[in-house]
Amino acid sequence: MYLRLEPEEYAELCQKVLQRDKWRCRNCGFRSELHVHHIVYRSLGGDDSLENLLVLCARCHDGIHVDEQDGVMGLVIATPCNANEKVHFIWAPGWRP
Repeated sequence: MYLRLEPEEYAELCQKVLQRDKWRCRNCGFRSELHVHHIVYRSLGGDDSLENLLVLCARCHDGIHVDEQDGVMGLVIATPCNANEKVHFIWAPGWRP
């Protein structure tokens, strides 16, 4: 079932995600300019759930959404196992939602 929370509930969930991921980017470990990222994008039916969210710094988050070489969206497959492991990204250049 698709779950999309109201803004107040989503803000609370984001705080839980930040706490779970120890206030650091799950990809590089950076501790500032943090974003909460949907593993399965909302546009692809991803929901607002703890399991579908992870913390990324602004640079890693931007890297997921824009391929710097050709400026197009890239499909990312993230496999977060636990808060102590890095996320692995696989690019599919030219993919568009």
